[in-house]
Amino acid sequence: MKLLSHSVRWLSAALLAVPVIASAAPERIVVVDGALTEIVYALGQEDKLVGVDTTSVYPAAATQLPQVGYKRALSAEGTLSLAPDLVIASEDAGPEGILGQIESAGVTVASVTAKASVDAVGEKVKRVAALLEQPDAGEALWQSIQADIETVQASQLRLSKPVKVLFILNASGGRNLVVGGANTHADAIIKLAGAENAVQGIEGYKPVTTEALVAMAPDVVLMMKRNEHSMPAAELFAIPGLDRVPAADNQRLVTMDGMLLLGFGPRIGQAMKQLHEALYPAVVAAQ
Repeated sequence: MKLLSHSVRWLSAALLAVPVIASAAPERIVVVDGALTEIVYALGQEDKLVGVDTTSVYPAAATQLPQVGYKRALSAEGTLSLAPDLVIASEDAGPEGILGQIESAGVTVASVTAKASVDAVGEKVKRVAALLEQPDAGEALWQSIQADIETVQASQLRLSKPVKVLFILNASGGRNLVVGGANTHADAIIKLAGAENAVQGIEGYKPVTTEALVAMAPDVVLMMKRNEHSMPAAELFAIPGLDRVPAADNQRLVTMDGMLLLGFGPRIGQAMKQLHEALYPAVVAAQ
């Protein structure tokens, strides 16, 4: 009996002496979504990136990393060829089932919200920071983002009337213009900048008729900057329908970098500020 008791005590002591090995922090990461890639860089963890998707265009260094394709048309084989130990992807990554295939190969896959809101940005930052075991850096980043947002919100208190903004996703050839309606990233950023979406009664991104454009009566047209392919204001406002809206009177066309404008990543405060200043130059100048 004494021998058994001694053995139990020895075994207990031995077990207590064995160090607890925590799961290793990820060292090879593939990120699928431009906003999430920006967060990794903002957290100073870019040295762990081994691959990104094609929407990861900021900062410029991200474009030099191996690419796994467009985030909604991923290849499991291409992603796995980079030997990641963690894949961080937005919840709208695809095609359907692709993340499950990657996970079944033994790779940890983490899905992150793709919603367009200030709260969603906070959720993205904190989620990525937790995955990379950088909670303090994540909290500091989120506080910095909130400070930028609050600055823009303070300026909005001086607005007497919101301008009506029409976001055009595609104006190629001047026909079947595709505009941003409710529940889009465009709708969200327009409202966050203190303006009103001129598109009402439309869900998502949809083509509209000439008559519909006239009825929308936007004060400003908003588009993504496409470098040498950007459409000049004079050409845009010559399109039937757009030639009869208030924005045409002063050729009010605002263009912004697409990832900044619609990314809803760590630069959300910068996006709100830039758009707000472009929409309300007189209000900003009077501050």
